[in-house]
Amino acid sequence: SDYNLDCMPPHGYIHVLSLTDNIAEFRNAVNKQKISGNIDTPEGGFDAMLQAAVCQRHIGWRKEAKRLLLVMTDQTSHLALDSKLAGIVIPHD
Repeated sequence: SDYNLDCMPPHGYIHVLSLTDNIAEFRNAVNKQKISGNIDTPEGGFDAMLQAAVCQRHIGWRKEAKRLLLVMTDQTSHLALDSKLAGIVIPHD
């Protein structure tokens, strides 16, 4: 790369902040984030959504809350079962 960036190592998902009404805390958490060296971003976003959906205590979903997650991207995703080419054969539970 021609860019000198301070990137985080590749990762699937890192919990940074639970749901909060504190906008200043949210802004601060967002501003502290660094991009990662992940080269497979379409799937990374979906993995993060999966974790946000199933890790209720960490995220802070209220029991009665309706959960809506929205992804906006200009990236295309891989086809279903492409992961088998990389040897990833155990699906999420």
